[in-house]
Amino acid sequence: MNYIEYYKTRKLLSDGKSNTKMAKNKTKTYALSLIPHTLNSKGENLCKFSTKECRAMCLNMTGRAGFTMVQQARLNKTDFFVYHKQEFVTKLYNELVDINKKGEKCLIRLNVVSDVPWADEFQSRGYNLAELQNITFYAYTKDPFQIENNVLPNQHFTFSYSGGNWKWCEKFLKEKKANVAVVFKKELPLEYNGFKVINGDLDDERVLDEKGVIVGLKYKVPRGVKYEPNKFVVE
Repeated sequence: MNYIEYYKTRKLLSDGKSNTKMAKNKTKTYALSLIPHTLNSKGENLCKFSTKECRAMCLNMTGRAGFTMVQQARLNKTDFFVYHKQEFVTKLYNELVDINKKGEKCLIRLNVVSDVPWADEFQSRGYNLAELQNITFYAYTKDPFQIENNVLPNQHFTFSYSGGNWKWCEKFLKEKKANVAVVFKKELPLEYNGFKVINGDLDDERVLDEKGVIVGLKYKVPRGVKYEPNKFVVE
């Protein structure tokens, strides 16, 4: 497929209303859904800090996302990115500029199930996301260095607990530099490891969360996956 021609008439960003949880946001939300980890045709790793547990339990195949049509659309966008980064990032930036020009405050989540360091991708090509003042970018990430190195005033991160990165989690929580998302198998506790737990399933508007808390998420079973106890999901 000629992805450059294909996406001349197609958008990369979608309305967040197509995502069950993002649809609960009060703020207008846009999203970019790429295939995670190395599942693209090039085998490029788009989730460099993923673990075998989170890959096995990935939300990429949950709900409507598990349908073949949705997966193919995600794969097309992902292959466009991994094979034609300059053209992809330029098109994506132009879409962001158009959204910013509308003058409406909005949220944009560029990593729905991937973990690409987008600030680096844009900066390396001379694009400054800080200039898009009507947009707040937000993401869940297992990459601690995206949080450590974040200098954008309009970029918000929630760190993701993997089962083996609690030292980073505790650091970010104590410094109130980022909240931490933890997946629980059963009901959400009032606190976890000494930190207050809030319900992260009520919406996806993480930028409004109080600081220094655990964002509790109830485990969702991916399509075709049988649950087995693992470090990623807290029993």
